[in-house]
Amino acid sequence: MDIKPLKSRDQFFLQDEELLDFEVHLAKLGSKDTVLEIGAGTGNLTRKIAAHCSAIAIEIDDRFLPELGKISNTKVMHSDAMKVLADKRNGKIQIPFNKIISNIPYSISQDLLIELLRHSWSIAILCVQREFAEKLQAKGKLAVAVNDCCGLRYMSDVPAEAFYPKAVNSSIIMLKQKKLLNYNFWQFLGILYRKKNKNARNIIKDAPKELAKKKVHQLTIEELKETFQKYRKNN
Repeated sequence: MDIKPLKSRDQFFLQDEELLDFEVHLAKLGSKDTVLEIGAGTGNLTRKIAAHCSAIAIEIDDRFLPELGKISNTKVMHSDAMKVLADKRNGKIQIPFNKIISNIPYSISQDLLIELLRHSWSIAILCVQREFAEKLQAKGKLAVAVNDCCGLRYMSDVPAEAFYPKAVNSSIIMLKQKKLLNYNFWQFLGILYRKKNKNARNIIKDAPKELAKKKVHQLTIEELKETFQKYRKNN
């Protein structure tokens, strides 16, 4: 396909066939599955998904629509993924899917992942910037939110050269959803982690007394959830 990728739209397309096959393999697709793909682009991944089950391919760049439209077993949506997902969550549209496989746009990785956590699905296979994958395993608000909702596994390195044009070193991760994200909890984490090196009770007066001398970044997920429950009760 002779279409020049636009870096302004995060268009770095994974071309390595083995890695594309690996992503599909990890999702353990069956004929009854419906897979959401965000940023379908040239359709490299879309074709492999559609060979196993139904695919929903979201693509904002209309230059790719004619080629994507040729892929059987695929519903192509010409739109912004964040808007589509928000409309789905608010009941404005119906696009049922139970699995996600995507090489997601790096510039919206956090916002997109948080939105995805507000939807019900079983497994997500995502190719993300390696720095972002490491962030999911660190002690920050994003890691807390993701690990509270999902089982997270780091599956593979993806070298920058595996993309066209050359991107940055990336990683394939697997998420298995345990529950939906409580968005109020996510917002609460935002309040806490703005001052992560301060004692919890210096930020949230409702924090349990036994946590008075613990800094925010030292709190376990259970301690954060306990603090959130007390905060929500009194506010």
